[in-house]
Amino acid sequence: MSTHLSRHFEQARLARNLKPSELARLAGCQNILKNGNRIRQFELTGIISPELFDKLATALEIDAATIERLVEQDRRESFEEWLEWVNEPIQPYLVERLIPAIYRKMPVPSEITTMDDAERWAAAVAAEKKRKCCLVWSRRISVWFAEDGTVYSRTEAVPGEPNAPWTKIGGKRFLFGEGLRVVDAGKTE
Repeated sequence: MSTHLSRHFEQARLARNLKPSELARLAGCQNILKNGNRIRQFELTGIISPELFDKLATALEIDAATIERLVEQDRRESFEEWLEWVNEPIQPYLVERLIPAIYRKMPVPSEITTMDDAERWAAAVAAEKKRKCCLVWSRRISVWFAEDGTVYSRTEAVPGEPNAPWTKIGGKRFLFGEGLRVVDAGKTE
């Protein structure tokens, strides 16, 4: 997703009637085609290496104050979007660790309406199954249980960091519970 910063750089390039590869040449890049593609990717995603960014800022004569203002605007908007997302209500669930990187999601029973009751239930599940579990009470709060049912961590979400069980595959993080296909909790072992 583009950012205010990346759109500003794109507009500065277009105002000079430059193609991405021409900007790469102007910025002193060795591999013109490759860096032209990287410039276009930056304009579309907001992702760029610090080295190429510095070269572009110099070539396009974009001053540090403008960059700082746009970075702050992007940071503020991103945080506001995260706050909106993290405060959306979810159906609480328990993630049971079956073996490393293999998890099962179980909804908190509908008769459980308080976090205290959900923690007692989650502790009992962890102790009975002798497995690590994580009670995801909301997108903001998670409670982690050891195999004996004791709480070993209570965590609160922060931007950019998962607050629920996750695994890394091919350099990407996958959260268990929202948007990732997991083992159906309704099936027995």
